[in-house]
Amino acid sequence: MKIIFLAILIILLLTNCNNSETKSVEKNNRIELVPEPDKELREEYEKQQELNKSKCAFVEPDTSVVGIKIGNVESILKILGKQTKLEGDSTHIFYSNDKKQKLGLTIHPGSYYSQVSIFNISYADKSQKNFRKINSKVFETEKGIKLGISKREIIEKLGTCYETKDSTRNNIELNYRIELPNDSKTKLLTSNNMPIYYAKYKLTNDKLENIEFGFEYP
Repeated sequence: MKIIFLAILIILLLTNCNNSETKSVEKNNRIELVPEPDKELREEYEKQQELNKSKCAFVEPDTSVVGIKIGNVESILKILGKQTKLEGDSTHIFYSNDKKQKLGLTIHPGSYYSQVSIFNISYADKSQKNFRKINSKVFETEKGIKLGISKREIIEKLGTCYETKDSTRNNIELNYRIELPNDSKTKLLTSNNMPIYYAKYKLTNDKLENIEFGFEYP
């Protein structure tokens, strides 16, 4: 009888020990917290999620730089001269008049001569190339977007219908996009027979350092 009693007692003790270890593990698991991500990154992520859920529409995009208009050959001739002939399937680079900024004009394959599809604005590096100069100190879009402005200023001019990419503490890229069947107020895509317009604004330390916008090649 004593042997049976001792066996039961041992089993009960072992069971209690196992339960105690399980509870301890569960307790430890519960108090092991995942570090909270950077507040700014989390807010950007939440904003993107809200954007995806909403019917936010980007309808007033940038379409020109210093008077050169997207898809408009006449504007090229007016700014660069009547003899200008920019070939397709190429990006043509121009300096500002002080050679501190660069403007890239991309002509898609199959487009007419000098029919610009993509604009790119950046700071010039120290290596001086033999690029033509445009008579403008600052390459600015018709909405007043130019290098050096802040994220807040971009959003004030273009709205909140953007997504972010490569977002870190010091670097961020704002992406705006229009894709058929959606279109801008001026029917930009329909009138140019293009399916997608995009715009990318790259900032470092809250200063705009690269601008690119135009039509994706179909």
